[in-house]
Amino acid sequence: MAFFEVPNEEEIAPEARQWLDELRRMRGVETLWRGHLAYGRSPRVLKARVTAEDNLLNQSSGKSAFSWEARNMAFMLVAHARRCDGCFGGSRVHLMALGFDEPALDGFCANPAVLPLPDRERLFVKYVLQLATDPNQLQPTDFREMAAQGLSQENIQEMIGFAAFAVFNTIFVTATMTALRDD
Repeated sequence: MAFFEVPNEEEIAPEARQWLDELRRMRGVETLWRGHLAYGRSPRVLKARVTAEDNLLNQSSGKSAFSWEARNMAFMLVAHARRCDGCFGGSRVHLMALGFDEPALDGFCANPAVLPLPDRERLFVKYVLQLATDPNQLQPTDFREMAAQGLSQENIQEMIGFAAFAVFNTIFVTATMTALRDD
């Protein structure tokens, strides 16, 4: 039996329902993954998850200094490195909708240095991946490299936030998938 249960409709807290509805609206979907619904009794967690996605990943928010392609490539590479199958698959769906095919995406996972992005965006992906997988390797000279490529302090802070969101999301999805799985 699974550890997490998905609450039925009347068991979902009103504030949680609000955040689930917001997630549906942001994504333009009617149906959400049951892992999101499993948090129907935890509106604070849903609020944190949905707010972070809206501010750091949402394509239509228009808030990011980095392209939709770069954000999804970074997200895919973080998911690949952190072995989050759900995040990995979701980012690939977005990238395939942009015209990338599976062999190209596999190639990007094998060699992120060949991403078909402008230098500034490739730098975004490089540092998001580093921050999400080994932040202790970051050096002060890395910040000067970022600035030399035209990244402002605000851009770099967004990059750090995006990496933190990607890690947060991989933990959220992986742990939730495990808690929903039958023994």
